[in-house]
Amino acid sequence: MVELVSTNRTGDDVAAHTPVDDLLVGLKATRIWGTLGWHDIRQRYRRSIIGPFWFTLSTAIMVIVLGALYSTLLHQEISNYLPYLAVGLVVWQYLGSMANEGCMSFIGSAYLIKQIRIPLTVHVCRIAWRNFVILLHSLPVIIVLMVSFGKWPTVEMLLVPIGLALLFLHGVWLGVALGVLCARFRDIPPIVTNLVQVVFFFTPVMWSPEILKNRAWVAEYNPLYHLIETIRAPLTGRPIYWESWAWSVGLLVVGFAFAQYLMRKYRDRVPYWL
Repeated sequence: MVELVSTNRTGDDVAAHTPVDDLLVGLKATRIWGTLGWHDIRQRYRRSIIGPFWFTLSTAIMVIVLGALYSTLLHQEISNYLPYLAVGLVVWQYLGSMANEGCMSFIGSAYLIKQIRIPLTVHVCRIAWRNFVILLHSLPVIIVLMVSFGKWPTVEMLLVPIGLALLFLHGVWLGVALGVLCARFRDIPPIVTNLVQVVFFFTPVMWSPEILKNRAWVAEYNPLYHLIETIRAPLTGRPIYWESWAWSVGLLVVGFAFAQYLMRKYRDRVPYWL
């Protein structure tokens, strides 16, 4: 770790950050959090034959089993429903993991925070990158499903990398905000865990807003639905609504503003709370 910090010079010295620029310096330290995140994945699947591709296999099994069941219960055409469900589950797994693991981002890295001066954002980016790699390993399931049902890539798929980049950044601000709050208030992690489970059922992951008819506003005013749609719509050929992109970008701005506020006010107190 010491070697990574001392050799990573990208114009700004990661050790010379302040509460004001912690977010920026931490995001720019790609070599540190990228290496640590990938190391976490390698350690988890050490001595495994297929390694991280277990993510791909588990996602495929979950999508096929749930898709076969819920396509019947919801009276959906399976050729349309399986890709829809696959994208929703993959994106939700990332968001849910960032919410749950973000709560412990600083608590779990307390031994590093107390010994090495690097931006706190690095510890969050480490978690975000780890879960983002898991998401990328699950994307082949979606591609295989689409090709199997005769759905070929369209020009709208060029929006997918942009949506993925926004999704990664959403994970960062969420992890930073929850990390600071949970370091101070230890009752928040179990609250977030239960809240994620409840919100899942109110978010169009396994169901589509169209089945709600005149109550579709439940989905339209759900920002998580719009985050999912920025990736699901161009991938599956659904209509692309620019309102979803506006929601995603707007929430990103508000989220980073909130995370920046917490960093400026409480960043130096976090080590004493751990």
